[in-house]
Amino acid sequence: MSGSRPLIPAEERRLVRHIRRINSRDRALISAQLFLGFRVSEVLALTVGHVFAGGHVRARVALPPRFLKGGYGGTRTIPVGPELRRALKRNLEERARHEDLQPGAPLFLSPRRELGGASKQICRSMAEKIIKRALIAVCGDPQGLSTHSLRKSWASRLYKSSGHDLLVVRDGLGHRSVAVTQVYLPTNRARLEDLVLQSDWTRSRKHAGRNADSVRAISSVKPKRRAPDAAPCLPGLEDFAA
Repeated sequence: MSGSRPLIPAEERRLVRHIRRINSRDRALISAQLFLGFRVSEVLALTVGHVFAGGHVRARVALPPRFLKGGYGGTRTIPVGPELRRALKRNLEERARHEDLQPGAPLFLSPRRELGGASKQICRSMAEKIIKRALIAVCGDPQGLSTHSLRKSWASRLYKSSGHDLLVVRDGLGHRSVAVTQVYLPTNRARLEDLVLQSDWTRSRKHAGRNADSVRAISSVKPKRRAPDAAPCLPGLEDFAA
């Protein structure tokens, strides 16, 4: 979503501390989007087999193109970090107490079942409510926050850790164009304002004093009356106006 913003580092830390205290499914859902950089639809497409094999959480999550937006490109593979690993492990351990973990089963279960009694994944609207509720709890003001905020936060962290390599971030997000990737990386407003002030050549005392004297001198001189037939001229074209 173009209107959403990424979380700042302090908000990310508060979010992680907050979701460690909620139920294991919601914690795993939020952690997956925050630390994989997938779209919410791609996170919901994950199955148990995508993250779990041989009794252990996988080292990497590999999502084939058919699960990605547009269904194009190659398989997107993202390593699983410590925080996400803990969240997934807790969720799967709790599920294993009540059911056999089938590779094709949805990773994020809905309380509702299919007509035949099969497991059913949570719908997108429910996932968005879960994520938005957590964001409001740690950020206060919901303006500019959405599920896409977590994907943009992931992109911002990758951009910084890669030494500002746009190509790395493009590939991580699965974009076709760097131009799309750039939208995910908002300008640091504080740095922008600082650079604007630095670029102002009038900021020094020397220039400021000189400009003030010039203003006073100009204000003391009466303006000359302009000749009635004088025509305005664009800068740089004065020689052609004669």
